[in-house]
Amino acid sequence: MLRDLGSSNGTLVNGKPIKGDQQLQSDDVIRFGPKGPQLRVVIHEEEPRTIPPTRIEAVGTEPTRSLAPDAGRAAPSTTQRIRAEVTRQTAPWRIAMIGLGLLIGLGGLGIALGLSRRARALERERMLLLARTDTLLHRLDSASSSVSALAAALASARAETGTLRTSLTERALTAERLDSLAQRLRAGLMRHEPVLRAAELDVSGIARENGDAVGLIVSEFPGGRRLAGSGFAVRSRGDTGWIVTSRHLVLDPGGLRASRLGVIFNGSGQNFRAEVAATADSADLALLVTRIRGGVPVVRGLGGPAVQHAAVAILGFPFGLDFPVGDAWRKQGVSLSRFAGTVQAVRPDALEVDAYGTGGSSGSPVFNGAGEVVGVVYGGDPRTSGRIVYAVPVSRLQEFLTKAGRF
Repeated sequence: MLRDLGSSNGTLVNGKPIKGDQQLQSDDVIRFGPKGPQLRVVIHEEEPRTIPPTRIEAVGTEPTRSLAPDAGRAAPSTTQRIRAEVTRQTAPWRIAMIGLGLLIGLGGLGIALGLSRRARALERERMLLLARTDTLLHRLDSASSSVSALAAALASARAETGTLRTSLTERALTAERLDSLAQRLRAGLMRHEPVLRAAELDVSGIARENGDAVGLIVSEFPGGRRLAGSGFAVRSRGDTGWIVTSRHLVLDPGGLRASRLGVIFNGSGQNFRAEVAATADSADLALLVTRIRGGVPVVRGLGGPAVQHAAVAILGFPFGLDFPVGDAWRKQGVSLSRFAGTVQAVRPDALEVDAYGTGGSSGSPVFNGAGEVVGVVYGGDPRTSGRIVYAVPVSRLQEFLTKAGRF
């Protein structure tokens, strides 16, 4: 007899659920639950007067060992035998489920550890970007310039970098967002570095060392036409000094020379007479000679070739003699203007400098950070309102001076 004692999944005999007691016949198949293990019942008919030992074997498997009791030991009940067989049959299932549970648990732990490591890596990257941003902000806050265009560029860089830093302080940053901010920082560094180098350039020191050698060049052509520009002394011997300036200040487009030339050095109100010593054929360069009792101050020297994005300083007289106080310069002396900038492009015949210049800037020396001349201004891009100026490279200047016999 088989009785279901209220199990959750029910008991089936030959595929049908039982209710109450079920008389078992030989070869009946018992299944514990619709998808549970199943057993075949074999009843021995040759011993009708006694309850024979029952052998239960799993369907589809090799016959199991007889469950008959050993001699001298009480035979287990049918319920006990079924429970033992069910336990044995379901052991692999239990082991598999336990293993699966362990795998799921270990997998979840691995995922959690991976996420934790990723979060720590993102935080390290965020802190690194914050540190680089703070360094850039410190440099921007410490930099200043009297050049309006440079001051505006610094202010714009400060605002942009401050916004970037605010974005980096957000806690819930994804990897994609952090990568985007890192790209913005790299692009900002590339844009702001030339501005910073120009602002950090010691223009005052360069002016102190070379300013006395820079002068205002005044030329007068037949017919009364006058031009004003800049120049600088490169060599002095006794009372004689040689001054570099732009060729177009001493020769008109037709090749006519200025009838009168003068040079007024920085801080002086005296116009010293000058003469043309040489002019270049393939560059906008000219060499003047003047004589001053007590000698002529000269610039520190000529430097190596300029490099792109290098910070430079320009000293000169961009406004010529157009002073609001009229001829007061004769008493007060002329004062040069100084501008910081960066080399935007380097070509064999010209330097492109982002600084400031206008008509009187022609002939102005361009200095590197060491206070050495790397170029001579000769013109500018009229579309940039004086911001982009062009200069003859120092290599062409050196060739010209060597040919003129001054170096």
